Amino acid sequence: MTRVKICGLMNQRDASLCVQAGVHMLGFVVDYPTPVPWNLTRDAAKELIGQVPPFVSTCIVTGGNAEHVIETALETTPNVVQLHYKETLNDIRKIAGTLKSHGIKTMKALRISKEGKCDFEIIDPALAARELCKTGISAIIVDSYTEAMPGGTGVMVDLETFQKIQQESTLPVVLAGGLNPANIAPLVQQVNPFAVDVLTGVEVKPGQKAPEKITAFINKIHRSEQAKRS
Repeated sequence: MTRVKICGLMNQRDASLCVQAGVHMLGFVVDYPTPVPWNLTRDAAKELIGQVPPFVSTCIVTGGNAEHVIETALETTPNVVQLHYKETLNDIRKIAGTLKSHGIKTMKALRISKEGKCDFEIIDPALAARELCKTGISAIIVDSYTEAMPGGTGVMVDLETFQKIQQESTLPVVLAGGLNPANIAPLVQQVNPFAVDVLTGVEVKPGQKAPEKITAFINKIHRSEQAKRS
């Protein structure tokens, strides 16, 4: 079953909508190092995370040096931290090891440019995936990258690159970038991701999710999986 993460949540209404729709993980952008429309303070994120019911996972999306990320995670206490900036392999190892001792898992986003290169110290996606699998993280997210926006680009990742990372990774691989209710079903059938991560594809505008888009997104995935089984 393809898991669903909805990211960029900024208020209780949208978080509750996601829970009611059956979303597996709620994502909150917190203390991100560069300006993005979905950024929350640690206090605001902690309050929202504290209201998420049991059996629904929470994730903060952040980035920067190891000390900053660890501090942010320990203050907000999510289930998972998603590193979505320019962290080095050494940063990632330190963050993943420290947070594991506090019961918090770590994911790392591999942000792929339109040229098929990673915005990372290792630019080759396959090699980057292999090295990330040695750092102690729990999953890799494959997202698109543009100079204008580090995430929430609305741009799709090249699927061949995604599949190359899937083949090289010993960890679950999550598909992100440009997903929406109109394209999600064929994508799930084509590349069979462990999970999908959607942000702008279910929004009215930054900070406001569209209930009908969330419902449609989830329903399309369910129908796609039923079709695979029949």
